[in-house]
Amino acid sequence: MNQKKFDKITLIKKLQDSSNPYILFQVERILEREEKLESLKKVVEEYPMFLEEAVQRDMSIKTKQKTPEDSFLGKYENIMTPVMYILGLFMLILAAALINLLANEGENITVAIFQSRVAGLYLIGWFLFVLEFGVMMWIKTRSGIKINRTLIIGRSQALLFPPVRMGSRHLINPDLQWIPFLGWSFRNEGLLKFLKEKFSIPMIVIALLIIPVLVIEWKFYEEVQGFLHTDLSFVLDLTQAFIWLAFAFEFILMVSISREKLDYIQKNWIDLLIILLPFIAFVRTMRIIKVARLSQLARGYKLRGLLMKARQGLFFAGFFYRILTFRNYQMKTIKKKLEKNQKEKEVLEEELIELYTNIDKKDLP
Repeated sequence: MNQKKFDKITLIKKLQDSSNPYILFQVERILEREEKLESLKKVVEEYPMFLEEAVQRDMSIKTKQKTPEDSFLGKYENIMTPVMYILGLFMLILAAALINLLANEGENITVAIFQSRVAGLYLIGWFLFVLEFGVMMWIKTRSGIKINRTLIIGRSQALLFPPVRMGSRHLINPDLQWIPFLGWSFRNEGLLKFLKEKFSIPMIVIALLIIPVLVIEWKFYEEVQGFLHTDLSFVLDLTQAFIWLAFAFEFILMVSISREKLDYIQKNWIDLLIILLPFIAFVRTMRIIKVARLSQLARGYKLRGLLMKARQGLFFAGFFYRILTFRNYQMKTIKKKLEKNQKEKEVLEEELIELYTNIDKKDLP
């Protein structure tokens, strides 16, 4: 970071030329606190790091980037990453089918056979991921290239849940991540925002698929099953598997791109809840509670979560009618957040002054 150099005369001139009431209002608020902030003068003189400019938000979109190919490991990454991405997506499809089929309440022999075949394919796929991880580690050792430990840990997570491999970063250049149709792309806030907007409308459509599923399941199950002459529970479970697949794919991709992963998870906790809810089906093997009631509860929460996701998607899509309808509400919400951030900033400044004062007292003879 570079330390900011201030030119008081230039700053005054900029204020005189400015006609932005928001900027003038913020400056006025700071000047009103000049007496309280007087102690910070000594702080910044002794600790100039508080005058360093913060890292600017990178909203650029950099796709189809070139990757290092001067080593065998680099060439291996460029060849195998797209292959493992596709295989990871296939494993996610199998996981979606397997997890949701375990919630099937029927004793249909066809479903049982299908489950066993899916489980067999998943086991074979998992073995391929173990093999690929071993080959990658062998190449890394032979090449003598030092790789960040966090990258190795990230790759090893795919041994627990192979679809996570889709979010792996380039071993030599961790700032790059392979994305279908975009190639190796630079991981930043701009790419994250771009993909959010691309996913928003498709996710709305997918989220709303849960409504006919629940209507049929709760109200017209017998009628529809009689009309289709098939095991309707199997069809409904596969439909929910598709919905789960879409949310899981989006979540894995977005979390892997985000540089503030915990922050992203906190903001999108409902997505994580939607992904984790189907795992409740595994409780059936414990025979603790009735599966039917648990399944209905899980699906009820799915509906709530999916509708919330749809609303979030509408916000990112920026539909004109939503802006008109909720404009005042959104403005008030943002204003409250700005006020909260301002209060937090003032509290931190007061804590900084108090800390410096205590340190200064200890240094006195």
